[in-house]
Amino acid sequence: AQLPWLRLGAISISKAINTQEAPVKEKHARRIILGTHHEKGAFTFWSYAIGLPLPSSSILSWKFCHVLHKVLRDGHPNVLHDCQRYRSNIREIGDLWGHLHDRYGQLVNVYTKLLLTKISFHLKHPQFPAGLEVTDEVLEKSAGTDVNNIFQLTVEMFDYMDCELKLSESVFRQLNTAIAVSQMSSGQCRLAPLIQVIQDCSHLYHYTVKLLFKLHSCLPADTLQGHRDRFHEQFHSLRNFFRRASDMLYFKRLIQIPRLPEGPPNFLRASALAEHIKPVVVIPEEAPEDEEPENLIEISTGPPAGEPVVVADLFDQTFGPPNGSVKDDRDLQIESLKREVEMLRSELEKIKLEVPGVGMGRGRAPQKPRQGPHITHPPAGPAVHLTAEEPGERAGGRAGGAAEAEAEGPGGQ
Repeated sequence: AQLPWLRLGAISISKAINTQEAPVKEKHARRIILGTHHEKGAFTFWSYAIGLPLPSSSILSWKFCHVLHKVLRDGHPNVLHDCQRYRSNIREIGDLWGHLHDRYGQLVNVYTKLLLTKISFHLKHPQFPAGLEVTDEVLEKSAGTDVNNIFQLTVEMFDYMDCELKLSESVFRQLNTAIAVSQMSSGQCRLAPLIQVIQDCSHLYHYTVKLLFKLHSCLPADTLQGHRDRFHEQFHSLRNFFRRASDMLYFKRLIQIPRLPEGPPNFLRASALAEHIKPVVVIPEEAPEDEEPENLIEISTGPPAGEPVVVADLFDQTFGPPNGSVKDDRDLQIESLKREVEMLRSELEKIKLEVPGVGMGRGRAPQKPRQGPHITHPPAGPAVHLTAEEPGERAGGRAGGAAEAEAEGPGGQ
């Protein structure tokens, strides 16, 4: 059962991670994520991913990073440990593209640093899942009562947030300031991973606010001046990021982005914690309009009487039917083009039938009559008045006369 699983898993991965400059389709990423929950890890994902020619295409590498980010966030918890085994592969592809002057390559370099930071943080702090969503009680328990641990955890979250914000800033730097760019395929390819970045940042922002208020209740304000300065810088960068993303049409149908307050919290006033509102990101459950609905569980009619009932493979139930039974956009486009070709071919045949001589007799010179010893001429008839005629008709007449003369030649012998 493992071989079909690998084969069908590879189909979803190859459809999600390719060189086409377009965002990763949600349905393909969803199948990969469901697959990690089925096999309780990312074995299939990595068994195929390590064979991808990532050094040959920066777009391929960019989409690989995006899918890996989604798998880390929403996949089975064991995915984190599986990804740890391939840290060197992730680092190498980032270093490679970082040395090359390629626009997507520069983004890949920044993205791999974020992914490596993400893996390290969650392995060190297993209380925080890679999706980063925990309750305030879990946050309190993770921070503990040791002020040194709280201080260090806050620094690590600052580092984590810096990587997230650097990726968003790098993407926006490459895009035109026009809002319409988010409706172009090339723009969407770059913007798509920022949905996961927005999700990560909303949690990290909330946790750093809570931790900083806790630190200010334990340490003198002067000691935490560096923390406050760093938080203020991140706050303004994050607020600007959320505002720009909210103005883009691409994000409006995919994610509800929270609005941050006008100014950062005042950590010097303990009561200000009560004024803090946790930012909540909402991902609409309904599929976007241009995404055709599909059943993840294959539904078929029952078998004929007398045949045993075959239970569908769990992979088909999880990932949907194998490639080929459900036609995607490319298959439909190919069929449409084939129908157009057949239609044009039939129209061409009709034209040939309607116009006599089309494609026939071209380039043939009229044959000369044979010179026989006795050539009889037809009796003189009434005078024939010639009218203006087309060049083709004259040529046809000469050819016809030559044919008659040729027919008479043998008869006169």
